[in-house]
Amino acid sequence: MNNFKKIFLVSLTLLLFSYAVTAFAAIPTFSISVDPNNSNGVILNVNGDANASVLLDYYSSTASGPQVHFMGNTNSTGAFSTSFLLSDYNITQNSAVNVTVNSQLSANPFTWPYSTSVSSLLTFSQSSIVTNIGQSTTVTASNNGASAIYLSGNSNPQVANFSISGNQIIITGISAGQTNANLCLIKNTSSSNSNCSNIYVIVQNSTSQLSFSQNNTSIISGQNVQISISGGNGFYQVQNNSNSQIISTSLNGPTLTLYANGTTGSSTITICSTDMNACGIVFASIGTFSSSGTGLSFSTAYPTITTGQTQVISISGGYGNYFISSNSNTNVVQTYLSTSSVTLYGNTPGNSTVVVCSPSGNCGNITVTVAGSNGGTLALSQNNISIALGQVLSVSITGGTSPYSILQTNDGKAQYSLNGSTVTVTAISAGVSSASICSAGGACLSLSVTINSNSNAVSGVQPIFSQNNFSINTNQTTAVSLSGNGGYYISNNSNNNIVSASVSGNSVVLSGVAVGSTNITICQTGGQCNTLYINVSNSITSTASSIPITFDKTSVVLNVGGVSSINISGGSGTGYYISYSSNPNSIGTYITGNSLIITGKTSGTGTLSVCSSANVCGSIAATINQPTKVVSTASNYSFTKALKLGSSGTEVTRLQEKLKTEGVYSGPVTGYYGNLTVAAVKKYQKLNGLSQLGSVGPGTREALNR
Repeated sequence: MNNFKKIFLVSLTLLLFSYAVTAFAAIPTFSISVDPNNSNGVILNVNGDANASVLLDYYSSTASGPQVHFMGNTNSTGAFSTSFLLSDYNITQNSAVNVTVNSQLSANPFTWPYSTSVSSLLTFSQSSIVTNIGQSTTVTASNNGASAIYLSGNSNPQVANFSISGNQIIITGISAGQTNANLCLIKNTSSSNSNCSNIYVIVQNSTSQLSFSQNNTSIISGQNVQISISGGNGFYQVQNNSNSQIISTSLNGPTLTLYANGTTGSSTITICSTDMNACGIVFASIGTFSSSGTGLSFSTAYPTITTGQTQVISISGGYGNYFISSNSNTNVVQTYLSTSSVTLYGNTPGNSTVVVCSPSGNCGNITVTVAGSNGGTLALSQNNISIALGQVLSVSITGGTSPYSILQTNDGKAQYSLNGSTVTVTAISAGVSSASICSAGGACLSLSVTINSNSNAVSGVQPIFSQNNFSINTNQTTAVSLSGNGGYYISNNSNNNIVSASVSGNSVVLSGVAVGSTNITICQTGGQCNTLYINVSNSITSTASSIPITFDKTSVVLNVGGVSSINISGGSGTGYYISYSSNPNSIGTYITGNSLIITGKTSGTGTLSVCSSANVCGSIAATINQPTKVVSTASNYSFTKALKLGSSGTEVTRLQEKLKTEGVYSGPVTGYYGNLTVAAVKKYQKLNGLSQLGSVGPGTREALNR
């Protein structure tokens, strides 16, 4: 047993030591320079943890996905050096090359050379720097050989200091501003000719950084890439472009467009907000990838949008950061790329083909149709439907100008037929299909269909309605709740002229159009169906309003414990009530006046239906997320506002946190000043010898801030 304990303790010690080495590993630095003994080779110099493995991270032109190659081990001082040919490993030209030492990735990638010759120009691992006052950044020089580097000029020495040690340049921020440093090396001691390059530096007095939809991108020669910017205050401006002749830029609001003017090369672009308190850097290079139009997949490849409308399309396949390779008609559609989705914005009627690529060389085509919006507002009872293989369903069309037309994508997944204002969809094979529905006036909408195979169908009982045989009046709207398995869709409406119907989450919204009766069949993705029987009578009063209920938010996303107030309008009547909630365990709700108050109880999603006293209803979706645990700052927070019942916001959140630490409040931290908060404030006021008013005035604030 003693031997076992010893072995266990030794193993545990080794495990903890191994974890500590990994957890506290230093971030490695590296440089790639021309091999002086072989013009077709390069030298890799690495500095990192001692006696650790060195891995080369790269993309290969002959293999799919990121590649890793073991290069060797650092010595006892953490240094490593090796040489290899440019043709080794089939590294993709213009792709990012990095190293990993002791499980730590180096901070900055190196753009792989385009050809078998490496420029002899003095280069740096970073040609543009954004740093803070008092912060130091180390830049590694390449192609300097044994020549000494010296600082030839510093346009603004009071902004940053440059310290040189071998091929390492240490840049330290002194004061807010910008400077351009010229660093040189002596090619030959007997010659006055120097080899020089610039490093552009911005020093901020703030730690804020701008964010980009992509900050390391490749562009095919002659094409452009759009990058969205967020963060900072005010407008954005390009502060520096290290190679504007190769890659030029333009800014339109929060969108940066990069144009590849040359055939090879790279540039570093520095963007700042107008107050210069937030900056960021975009690395861009020109690639030589094939735009064959194959390899990537999209949620829909044949979208139809109207002028002024946007549509988001998800991208899958390939690897690396996606980019827009080409847009055949930028006057028709604008594109906005964000991680794994592309947003299309319709400018003018017409057609355009947008080619999206990844650095692996995989591409895909999106064929966009932009229709005019002068045909009136066009609507479908459902825009996105999911059905089982072999099923048939109907989608009703309203608005626009009849007659309607349908443009079907020949994808072999579904068949579409049009009869008046009803589109009938028949599921042929599993997959995703789409069709464009247009009115005679030019307005169009896209209908997306997902067909599930029978083997993947959701099993269970037919959907259950909160009521399935009832009467409504003309110009009246009501919501019926659904329960069952899977998603829901309208399979058939026997008379669209009597009642218009649409599915919203776990509710079907019904509007009386004319006097009469109709049967509406509702199905779920597993194929189980049930039928609503509806009778429509004349309105009780001739002045009944058909104005629908609207909200100032289309959906709500909250953290657990959060609160949101949504303004309600329309619907006529004298008040509002909550008719249905699909997930009351996660979503807390109540109505006060014209406001719907939503609170996060537990993580989850759901749909709420709100109706007016005239029984006109509307639906809104809510998502509750589990928040990241944060350390309370209530102990050092300074209260400045008068607070009372009904108040909401950050100050109320801090108040509730403070009252919890004082032991007088045990309710949830919601940011809403409700009755529980009133009671807790009274307890706090009593403990501090204050008038027990339940509201926070000057005296209570003074006590809270002590």
